[in-house]
Amino acid sequence: MKTNKIITAHEIAKENRARMMNMGVIVLSAIIRLWYILITDVGVRQHDLGTSTNLYDNVINPGHLGYVEYLVKFRALPDFNPFSVFSYYHPPLHHIVAAFFLKAADMLGFREPGVYEAIQIPTFIYGVLTVIITYLILKELCDKERRITLPLLLVAVHPGLVYMTGSINNDMMGTMFTFLCIFFTIRWIKSVYQLSYLILMALSVGFGIIAKPNVGVMAIPMGIIMLMHMIDMIKTGNTGKIIGQYVLFGVLSLPIGLSWTIRNFILFREHPGIPAPGAHQYIADYPLHEIFGLPTSAAFRYPFHAENAVYCHNAWQIMFKTSLFTEIWPDEISPLALFFCQLLYVFAVILGLTLAVLTVVKSVRMIRQGNTMLGTFILSGYASIVLTYIAFVIKYPYTCSCDFRYIAVSLLYASIAMLPIGSTSNSINSDVKA
Repeated sequence: MKTNKIITAHEIAKENRARMMNMGVIVLSAIIRLWYILITDVGVRQHDLGTSTNLYDNVINPGHLGYVEYLVKFRALPDFNPFSVFSYYHPPLHHIVAAFFLKAADMLGFREPGVYEAIQIPTFIYGVLTVIITYLILKELCDKERRITLPLLLVAVHPGLVYMTGSINNDMMGTMFTFLCIFFTIRWIKSVYQLSYLILMALSVGFGIIAKPNVGVMAIPMGIIMLMHMIDMIKTGNTGKIIGQYVLFGVLSLPIGLSWTIRNFILFREHPGIPAPGAHQYIADYPLHEIFGLPTSAAFRYPFHAENAVYCHNAWQIMFKTSLFTEIWPDEISPLALFFCQLLYVFAVILGLTLAVLTVVKSVRMIRQGNTMLGTFILSGYASIVLTYIAFVIKYPYTCSCDFRYIAVSLLYASIAMLPIGSTSNSINSDVKA
């Protein structure tokens, strides 16, 4: 008995140290993101930035920067067709939040152009919250703190998410809500389908869609799990209860998520869509096997993306390159730095493919071990992310559509795949039995 107590105390000490290490990883992620924002001007490495003039004139400027500036100037959503001005077609939740920070900075006495740096404050918050949510998800799936340090580190320091944290567009908010959808759905499953988590699922996907429409992809795996649960409830004779809960889910999520689309249709008869980028990004002239096939040897010679279809039109090649280096093309780079970038690119490709396979393997194993709901949710979620990414590139065949930011949530599935086989099922089984 004495030996068992010593072992138990030792295990507790190891878990406490691992917990502190994981808290350190979260703090590290915040430091990295803050450092990146402080050294990066608001106009650097942005997507669809646009222009700005002055917070007190009546000029309507394009891009995400102009969108936020418009909300500060006129204190209202656009009273014109948002598709008529570049980037205004995006749903407004992030831009409204950013406008509050921009106005607060202006009221505190910050002057242009520095006042526009305040738009990066909310994206910084989203970025750190995304890492915290990742920690909570991994904790739900694993029974040991020390086993989640490396998976957490992947999300905490991955350059693709760091770049997004410094962007002033709505990518980071959309990613945060996608992670929330996954977290609350896992909690719903593990809590044996408590209504409170179903409500949080509905709010996450609803507000997520008016932050970034591609958050709606999570409706696919969430819907599959809800359907499976409804079938089980019908078998037990609880049909009325489950139908009422699902009606509540729809009442909460649909009006919020579709509000921007409905507004645009009622006021301007405008259907959802995305304006076409520049012709130099067009990749539909190339065969599908070149767009979605294996990258050519040219992928390893110069690991940067210039948004030029002639230079690069393979979706996977662009995805991996933008995940590491975003859409930059440096004018000068030393041979040593280039060699390091090439090695990093090769490592990222190998790791990414390995974790993609492990994600499927882990999900299938969870299903076979009896965790059918959770395994199905992870597998269908990962498949939905990858397949909708492919569909998006086919529907909008441009190099910018292949950017990593459209599939960034795959990092969360990769981190789940890094969990040791067996730890996941042990944690879930013990929780459900409790």
